[in-house]
Amino acid sequence: MSTIDVSQTYDISCDCGHVKMTVRGEPKLSLYCHCGSCRELYAADVLGLTGWDEENVDLPDDSKLFHHKTDGKEMHRYGCPKCGMTMYGRHKPGIPVIRHNVFRKNNGGKLPSELAPALHLFYGERVLDIDDDLDKCEDGSAVGL
Repeated sequence: MSTIDVSQTYDISCDCGHVKMTVRGEPKLSLYCHCGSCRELYAADVLGLTGWDEENVDLPDDSKLFHHKTDGKEMHRYGCPKCGMTMYGRHKPGIPVIRHNVFRKNNGGKLPSELAPALHLFYGERVLDIDDDLDKCEDGSAVGL
């Protein structure tokens, strides 16, 4: 059993405060996803997200959340039924993923530097060109997808 580094703890909540989560340690990944599935599920041209080990995230009880699943895919998002804010999702490979904007909202509008994205995933499916210095992976191979 691995030990969780609790030196970094993030207390995050939705806009109305009904749904709260605690996230500890370091993410498994932080990236920008350009795949069509993420664009559809989150209604975004590009999805900035962090992926976490299950044991590092205190997930809210399902009874406090709305649940939306993409047709034909194992992609889910969960959020607050009162204010509508999406709090996290589950994508391949099944780990909880939390969008960058949730951390920004709970950190004075800034993404904590330790959560900065490392690459672009599924860049071959992009609808926007991004001019930055991050690696651009055409598919999901950089994270084993």
